[in-house]
Amino acid sequence: MSLMIGSIFVPLTAAQSMQLNDSVSSSSPQICGFNLSPEELILDGAPLEVILQAHVADDDGDVELIEVVFSSPTRSQFKRALMNQTNLVSGDFRNGLYSACMDFSPSCEAGSWTLDYLMACDGAGECRRIDAVLAEKLGYPVKLQISNISDPDFINDIFPDPNELRGWADSENRFSAQKKIIINSIFNRPAICWP
Repeated sequence: MSLMIGSIFVPLTAAQSMQLNDSVSSSSPQICGFNLSPEELILDGAPLEVILQAHVADDDGDVELIEVVFSSPTRSQFKRALMNQTNLVSGDFRNGLYSACMDFSPSCEAGSWTLDYLMACDGAGECRRIDAVLAEKLGYPVKLQISNISDPDFINDIFPDPNELRGWADSENRFSAQKKIIINSIFNRPAICWP
């Protein structure tokens, strides 16, 4: 008499696979917070920086990489910032605040840039990734407004339409001169100080 033992390979369903993945990656880094400052940039010919901060906790204390990616309104441009243990500004490697700068040059597309994703990985290659939808649900900033002074919409926001100031000018040349006087009187007003 013989005993036969057989096995059947049954693939996991997507839900079972995700549950297994979550149980295996329970030691992956946790993204506890994210912030950026400022949330609006006005580019006037010189590059400007946005400071990114990510609060990441990892039981093993071996955060290898934190990646933040933003995309332009048309998704034709992307900006990426990388952080690692050298970017730790407070706390420790088990629970710390990491910071990095993201540069924006005047050639960057104007408009509302959106967070593509925020990802933290440890030395074992286990990663935690948050997309814009989840980040917004968690209360993290997901939008960055970029304005360019050469952008016609931005210029129109600063300088009103001549028709809005009827009676101030009877010609375009005179209106420009009066506009300069108004702006200079507002922004270049000398301080009055008495002892």
